[in-house]
Amino acid sequence: MSVTAVYLRVSTSTQSTDRQQTEIEDFLGGDVFAEAEVYVDIASGADDSRPDFQRLTEDIESDEIDHVVTYEMSRISRRLNTTADFIDLCVENEVALTTTSDGFPNLSGDGNVGDALIGKLFGWLMEFELQMIRGRVQSGVNRAIESGKWVGRPPYGFTTDSDGYLVIDMENFLAMQIAIETVLLKPTQSVNSIARTYGVPQSSLDRIHKDEERRELYLSGDTDDERLSTALGEETTPQSELSDLKERLADLEAKVSVEE
Repeated sequence: MSVTAVYLRVSTSTQSTDRQQTEIEDFLGGDVFAEAEVYVDIASGADDSRPDFQRLTEDIESDEIDHVVTYEMSRISRRLNTTADFIDLCVENEVALTTTSDGFPNLSGDGNVGDALIGKLFGWLMEFELQMIRGRVQSGVNRAIESGKWVGRPPYGFTTDSDGYLVIDMENFLAMQIAIETVLLKPTQSVNSIARTYGVPQSSLDRIHKDEERRELYLSGDTDDERLSTALGEETTPQSELSDLKERLADLEAKVSVEE
């Protein structure tokens, strides 16, 4: 027995599915519509977790549906990749797919070459859309970097302002600076214990002190990245050379022991 599924969707509870239902009922005929399994969602077309949409896909996978009818393809989804996946699902299960109002090339459901081509076309369109999105995102990232903004997570001891520019967090920057100096001057002391002493993340300290370029940023303020140089400013130029740090460390350790 052929089972027809009717899928209706509106985005909000203030909207009605009456127009969709009337259009589909006229297309199918009253008797066929009366026998159809009707699936209704009140949700955004970008939400793939819609209850009846999920139920519909499960019923297709279970071979309980032979024909899906909807008002237009945007009722299935507003997302191209979800639409492509749904078409693939119908093609794989030889389910006919008809839209009544948007001129979409319908699937016959008999496994013919035309159905497969439609599925491949939507797959290609999905990939094309993803490439376009990636391109737009990367262009935005490049423009931000070119304008001096920081994209992504800032280095330890820095943060970003509301416009996306790097700003030094002096307390954390100096804590990391001192921790790195201590690691270099006291190679027998564990990185973990030094990180605890100065209140910096052990993983960050371990990565930074092993990376010469990163290490020099904290020890001497030396960097080829203009964004970091601008954030550092003149007030954070190297406070001392490594050879002159022992006295400074002794004073710091004395302060730490007093606080403890």
